[in-house]
Amino acid sequence: MSHIELEHITFGYGKGTLFHDLSIQVKEGEFCAVVGPNGSGKTTLLKCVAGLLTPDDGNVFVNGRNVREFGTRELATQVAYVPQRQDLIFDLPVYDMVMMGRNPYQRHWQLANAQDDAIVEEMLAQCNLTHLRDRMASELSGGELQRTLIARAMAQQTPVMLLDEPLSNLDVAHKFEIMEILQRLNKEHNILVMIIVHDFPIALQYATHALLMKSGSILQHDVVKAVLSPGNIRECFDLSERYVISGEGFVTKKC
Repeated sequence: MSHIELEHITFGYGKGTLFHDLSIQVKEGEFCAVVGPNGSGKTTLLKCVAGLLTPDDGNVFVNGRNVREFGTRELATQVAYVPQRQDLIFDLPVYDMVMMGRNPYQRHWQLANAQDDAIVEEMLAQCNLTHLRDRMASELSGGELQRTLIARAMAQQTPVMLLDEPLSNLDVAHKFEIMEILQRLNKEHNILVMIIVHDFPIALQYATHALLMKSGSILQHDVVKAVLSPGNIRECFDLSERYVISGEGFVTKKC
């Protein structure tokens, strides 16, 4: 049973406190869009769940276990994290980058087996990367690299996937393509997905739930249509009456 629980966590950068006594549960089967203004704590929240940041106080649980109890390799079999940006330390072909998602299941210096190869080939196909399998990462466009990182996370085959603005470098067609892939993983394989998005219509179309954040606090966590209502969007993003917000999440400015 995949689920996430943050229990009374406090976290800050330097002398400033971002989260104070923050608690939230994201349950099995949720496709949860994390929405909020820049600086509201969305990325920090995901990094705490992924074990990349440690709260100053409180606990983070993934599938019933405290994140502090996991070793790095074991945690990577439970949570896959796709960052907003990826600095390339080593320039690898696309195929090898996606194969890195299989590392948690391989012993040190162990070569990929037939199952690993089959999983990587499947994820390349699902993310429309098969024709780029031999291209070096440094030669990819921003959107191609982003799809490679998503394919790598999918290759981990974890019960929880965390994605930090994965649509930011994608064109319109690939945005829908990636969201459909994630939706299928959520529905068919019961993978819990948390995804930071700024596109309200896309969140309303694909997510089952939404988490609305502002200034380090959670304003609401519920089914997506209840959270991303025109009134909630207006309040969270401090939008004046000059902006018109439709029920489908489209925001336009009055002439």
